[in-house]
Amino acid sequence: MRIAVAPNAFRGSLTAVEAADAIIAGLNASALRRLEADLQTLSMPLADGGDGTLDVLIRGLGGERVTLTVTGPLGSPVRADMGILADGRTAIIEMARASGVELIPRPLRDPLITTTYGTGELMREALRRGCRHLLIGIGGSATVDGAAGCVQALGAHLLDEAGAEIPPGGGGLSRLASIDASALKPLLGGVTITVLCDVTNPLIGPLGAARVFGPQKGATPEMVEILEANLTHFADVIRRDLGVDVAHVPGGGAAGGIGAGLVAFASASLVPGGKTLIDLLGYEQQLTGVDLVITGEGKLDGQTGGGKAVQRIAECAARAGVPVVAFAGTLDADGDTLRQMGIQSAWSIVPGPCTLDEALSHGGEWLSRAATELGNLLALR
Repeated sequence: MRIAVAPNAFRGSLTAVEAADAIIAGLNASALRRLEADLQTLSMPLADGGDGTLDVLIRGLGGERVTLTVTGPLGSPVRADMGILADGRTAIIEMARASGVELIPRPLRDPLITTTYGTGELMREALRRGCRHLLIGIGGSATVDGAAGCVQALGAHLLDEAGAEIPPGGGGLSRLASIDASALKPLLGGVTITVLCDVTNPLIGPLGAARVFGPQKGATPEMVEILEANLTHFADVIRRDLGVDVAHVPGGGAAGGIGAGLVAFASASLVPGGKTLIDLLGYEQQLTGVDLVITGEGKLDGQTGGGKAVQRIAECAARAGVPVVAFAGTLDADGDTLRQMGIQSAWSIVPGPCTLDEALSHGGEWLSRAATELGNLLALR
């Protein structure tokens, strides 16, 4: 029997790689392993552009990690890794490592001042090292600045009425009077920038960056209104000075508008993160001859069916005629929703009532236990 183990990260508890290892350990401890000496497990950890993207791609494709000190989301230095693949030409940049919301204690989260500058510094260093393809995962950001800080780090000038650089954060966009992006053309000539995002929200509007994602990054209702007005102003100035209309680009609102900003300033392509990573890693081809796919993530709900990694691997499995089961910390999807995603059955790994901290701290143990029980059940067939 061949089982593909393809979980996403269990956020706050396990990386995708750790989750895959925990599931395989559970299967190896089950009656299925004792029944089938030739049981094969394929480790296929997932990511969709958020936390863990760097780990999954370096593990699957090979390459090296580079650790830099860059500007964190509140302006203080942070240490951030990026990856350079074995070809020496492709950089993997995970925005959350330089500009992530988890870098800031909850009481200090404020998208009026948080900046994407550190993400731009990672991009600039990748270019300095000769990379000509930047693959940027933008999940988990702390920012709603429309990539303003990022492009300033790359050399663009975002100027106020007095000709000075606007201050960092989504709040600073209100002072923008003009854009000088002339320094970017020689820097980015011949460079391909691919942005991995798992949402289609536009930059502005009721489904835009401020209204949908601002509260996740610490915005109060009053801040949301300021950010919406400032992003609208930013889009207007971009259209006037750069000749690019990014207000309603699908995915432009991802990560507080960095998607739209990179389209405008760097001619980036926005692509679905889960599908792109599965394609890069060749996971669909690896499903040939597989009997079962085990996937999962921290919370399995309706948003999982919005094109995230778990749904994408389920789609691949469906094309291969392979059944899919899923584990989750929180299971908030009914049978019909699961079947629409291509998942035949799903379980919560949490054994009983507990606090969130308890669940996060026991994620690996409980995931292995659930996999053992699944293996015992499969042994009954």
